[in-house]
Amino acid sequence: MFIFKNHKVSIITGFVLSFILIAIAAVSGGNLPDHFDMARWMHFMAGIVWIGLLYYFNFVQVPSFPHVSAETKKDLFQENGLVLRALWWFRWGAMFTLISGLALMGAMGASAGMDIRIGALFGIIMWANVWFVIWPAQRKIVGVVEASADEKASAAKRALIASRLNVILSIPLLLFMASSAHFPIFN
Repeated sequence: MFIFKNHKVSIITGFVLSFILIAIAAVSGGNLPDHFDMARWMHFMAGIVWIGLLYYFNFVQVPSFPHVSAETKKDLFQENGLVLRALWWFRWGAMFTLISGLALMGAMGASAGMDIRIGALFGIIMWANVWFVIWPAQRKIVGVVEASADEKASAAKRALIASRLNVILSIPLLLFMASSAHFPIFN
């Protein structure tokens, strides 16, 4: 079937199915989601993409690279290769998580408690790491920007430290995001 052969069509189909189910629920007496609910849903979806790829890079890809041949690495790093595609989804997952999170906090207004504020602070730090440390370094590492071997090595160290900091911050971030709605810690 066509929807299983193209990832873009699969994503679109998932959203269409969600909207059909929302419509069915509304027709049968359920509630339509408001802008607050939609921001939460988009934040949740984008966050899964972002944090999922953060964990993929740190727990799967980076530890595997020492065992990959130079020829295979070259293929992985080429334009439209695995690494650049994953980095694209990673940084835009971060961007959409930030945008939807800020929209969600705006909709919450003064009711946003301390838990969600702590989680948001960690998320903003992580987003800044992605866009201002990791991505600029990765552009050198993967060859999007010309760099010497020493510059690539330095960039790799910076990117790894920022990425590992994001792993560390993601754990309390997820705790405080969940606790804000289900088991408030500071509220």
